Amino acid sequence: MPSALNKALFLSVILAVSICLMVDAVPVYSRMGELSETSGDEVQDVDVNSPLKDRQKWYLMARDLHKDVKTLRDEQFDRDFRETVNMTAYEGVRISTPLLRPSDGCLSRNFSTERCLGRIYSVLTWYKENWNYIEKENLTSTLVNDIKHETKRLLEAFNSQLQVSEGQMDPISSSPLPVKSAWMHKTTVHSILFNFTSVMIDTCRAVNYMSKRKGGHRGKDVKKPSDWTSEKN
Repeated sequence: MPSALNKALFLSVILAVSICLMVDAVPVYSRMGELSETSGDEVQDVDVNSPLKDRQKWYLMARDLHKDVKTLRDEQFDRDFRETVNMTAYEGVRISTPLLRPSDGCLSRNFSTERCLGRIYSVLTWYKENWNYIEKENLTSTLVNDIKHETKRLLEAFNSQLQVSEGQMDPISSSPLPVKSAWMHKTTVHSILFNFTSVMIDTCRAVNYMSKRKGGHRGKDVKKPSDWTSEKN
């Protein structure tokens, strides 16, 4: 009996550890579309010691930008909404800022490098042009300046390599951001940083996918959309 009990306890511990590892491995997705249709497969590391193609460099730049924006988002939330631990509580008060949409050609079912890149370029341009709103906050100046510089570099990289034309771009009108009260100011800053983080998640996946495509066609090492569906579900 004691040996049987010990065996059962051992199996229980193994099962609990396995479940924890599975939960930690679940990827985070933005709200752009269905989980199985987010292009780029999983966000992957690139061997920085090997010769990098332009689009692999874009991915590394996008990954660094995502990391910094997410860190700044968390910093502002902890400072201004410290009484709340869950950002979903503020979903109803966030203002709308540009995001990548299902129709932008960044999903596996309708992927278009030109259309997707044009939309990413326009969206990042909006955040660059409205970044002065964040600069006015008393947040970590190094991060704020790094994000501004990294956004500019990524835009220049896209434009210099593909020469994004006016026809590929989707101009985004920039209306004044709300500043009627201290509360609205806080929620607006949170909205910008929260949505910018989502944009960078989608951008990383899209650019990662672009780096695997050869001559506009799917490379041998890139999974088909049906394969992504089977893995994500």
